[in-house]
Amino acid sequence: MDTWSFFATALFTLILVLSTLYYSFQSKKQLEKNLEETKIEVAMASRPLMVIRAVVHEAATTYDEETIAAPKGAQAPECRAVTSHFSHFELFNAGNSPAIDLEFLLLSADKKVLQGETLGFLRNNEPALTFVPVKMESNKPYYLVCEYESIRSRSGKIWYQTWLPFTPVDAMAKGTINVNVNELDFRDVSSKERLDMFKAEQKQR
Repeated sequence: MDTWSFFATALFTLILVLSTLYYSFQSKKQLEKNLEETKIEVAMASRPLMVIRAVVHEAATTYDEETIAAPKGAQAPECRAVTSHFSHFELFNAGNSPAIDLEFLLLSADKKVLQGETLGFLRNNEPALTFVPVKMESNKPYYLVCEYESIRSRSGKIWYQTWLPFTPVDAMAKGTINVNVNELDFRDVSSKERLDMFKAEQKQR
């Protein structure tokens, strides 16, 4: 009887120890997961975030064939109602830290760089930037991409991208256009995956 009692006690103790180790292991895994999620949340909360929007409902827009950038804004007469149309894009930093080494790229449907601009940095509390695209063809898809990095991402060589797919369409008023925009796409890419306007220009030469 004492032998059975001993084995029963030993078995119960072994089960208790194994159960304790299992739950301890699971708790450790959950803690590591929570810590990783917290790190990601902190990184997201402290990073820059470039957002793009198409500006409409402004002065009538006309093309000027003597200039490269179009459309060009022109004031409508005070006696006439302002026509709904596309004027330009605005890019602003909706994050919580400066965006560094920004590039704004207008891409064709096959991802060919049509136009680009650069800026050293943009703080999160600065006014939006204006981007006026080159003359575009109606009913053809384009992308406006903002590529940038942050102070934190430089050590990990990570670049951020904001993609805005859009299609120009003819507006109601003669000589004006509008744009149909799709959803913004936010991406994290490596240095090898970035678009890099200067590399793209060298490839095209």
